[in-house]
Amino acid sequence: MTPTPAQLRTLRLAAQGIAVPGTSPTGAVERMTAVQGQDLGQVLWAIGVRTPGATRDDVRAAFDRGELVRSWPMRGTLHAVRPDDLRLLLSLTAERTLRSIARRATELGIDQPLLDRARHTTVAALSGGRALVRDELFDEYRAAGIDPTAGRGYHLLLQLSQEGLVAWGPTARVGQALVLLDEWAPTLTEVPDRDEALRRVLLGYLRGRGPATEADAASWTKLPLGDLRRARAAAGDTVEDLGGGLLALADRPTTGGTPTGHLLPGFDEYLLGYADRSAQLDPEHADRVVPGANGMFLPMAVVRGRVVGTWKRTERASRVAVTVTPFAELDDTSVRALEAAAARYARFLDAPVAFGVVEATSR
Repeated sequence: MTPTPAQLRTLRLAAQGIAVPGTSPTGAVERMTAVQGQDLGQVLWAIGVRTPGATRDDVRAAFDRGELVRSWPMRGTLHAVRPDDLRLLLSLTAERTLRSIARRATELGIDQPLLDRARHTTVAALSGGRALVRDELFDEYRAAGIDPTAGRGYHLLLQLSQEGLVAWGPTARVGQALVLLDEWAPTLTEVPDRDEALRRVLLGYLRGRGPATEADAASWTKLPLGDLRRARAAAGDTVEDLGGGLLALADRPTTGGTPTGHLLPGFDEYLLGYADRSAQLDPEHADRVVPGANGMFLPMAVVRGRVVGTWKRTERASRVAVTVTPFAELDDTSVRALEAAAARYARFLDAPVAFGVVEATSR
């Protein structure tokens, strides 16, 4: 029987591993295959919210050990990912990504000789286990006669990342440092042929987000729908059809036993992992999470699987203030659930958190 919207939310929360105990930061990302992460601070919490009891330093340490990296495995968007899962995804997506950014490369004056020079400069600068933050690497580019301004340097890194050459690795005082991927995190598992890679990606997508549709998976990977259908056929009875186009792993996690309220970061996979987000977020409130449809997803307050508002953090001298702005007035049970979520966030930050809810305002 096709799950109801409430059942769908419960199943997705369980698949996402939100507040589900018993895993590590690396295990949480492996479960998700990749976690959207263009903002480092937000993705650290996206991993932390799926690793109850872990601190921000614990998540940073997984990057520092080379268990996790950040790169552009799909959609031209940074994600946190295990190195071998990055290689798996790039085997399917890199060619399409490069085609999609070719026009912009031309506009920036990036031709093959310039790309070759950037590749040579990058390898020379990072070989031997060196890690450089972006500005340090761009200084190397300038010394080689490459102008990194106007987005040119960033675009070169994006192109080189699609070759599997570079990734963002160890954390730095601000952000992360760039490394040569194969030096920093040598291959542990060889990339399989395309059909097997498609099967693994679909299974990984459903493991961390199911139930979901083939269209949801296509939107997340930006692979053709036909590829996802091939993956579904290859997956066989490891994937179950729940009706209404919804697919889930036949052996999926049990539900229940987790907190009711959650403070999720901006760009969280609980929303961005799907083409159809209406089960989690009432379309009436979509512009409250993505103001002006500008692509910036605000941090979300979630109760019983529904996005009920947004939240923000404000740094104080001795504590962090967390303020929830609900879409409508919250009952006492919901407020207590979100206050408990703020306490979990405080443990993650290893800092005191003051929690508050402002009065709901109409648009």
